[in-house]
Amino acid sequence: MFTPNVINDRTLPNKPEIEGPVAPPELETPPFLKSPVPPRQPEPLPIPDEIEERQASPDLKSAPQKPCPKTIVLQAPPPPTTTPYGPDFPSTPGPQWIEPNFNGTTPNRQVRHTFQWQGCKECCCEVQKAKLVVTVKALQNGQSHQSPDAGNDKISLWKNGSVLYWQYLWPNTGVSAGTTTTLTIPIAPSWLNGYRLSFLVQDDTAVLNAKLVVTGCCVKPNIQP
Repeated sequence: MFTPNVINDRTLPNKPEIEGPVAPPELETPPFLKSPVPPRQPEPLPIPDEIEERQASPDLKSAPQKPCPKTIVLQAPPPPTTTPYGPDFPSTPGPQWIEPNFNGTTPNRQVRHTFQWQGCKECCCEVQKAKLVVTVKALQNGQSHQSPDAGNDKISLWKNGSVLYWQYLWPNTGVSAGTTTTLTIPIAPSWLNGYRLSFLVQDDTAVLNAKLVVTGCCVKPNIQP
């Protein structure tokens, strides 16, 4: 049916607009929001083992920075004798109760050792992860964690005369003389302050070997000379 002033349902210019409820422009839904796209999930951050070694940009002196991360590995023995840093450990017992060698054979002697290394000079250093791996051997039988034999022996970490951490070496069910085991202890970065880590092993147990693995970054600070 023909309707004046209307062609294909479109209003001619000379026809007044039909008044009615019209949403303000700022409330209208933009076309690109009518079919929302699901938000992109962030990718997980890499863990240290997945971070590829990369060359950092040079500092303001145009001196190249060191790649990051880097891993250092310290092992003992060698030498066959322990090298404890005295101020980290307690003042007792006396030297007659301290085993000076790895793979000792005499019960009732503590083993004390300190891993030390040269830190970064004039650099910013950050440890990402570290672990201590120690292999020990029971020098006598042990019944339990409460028995006065190898069963109650512990390993402990020390700094400036205070204990940072400790754990039993053997299960509470007991241990037989000659048994060996390897313990892996995660190390908190703050325990490595001073570029050293000291550990103590009681006292009816020998230390066969130990290894400290430290992974971190050492780069020159990006500051003006």
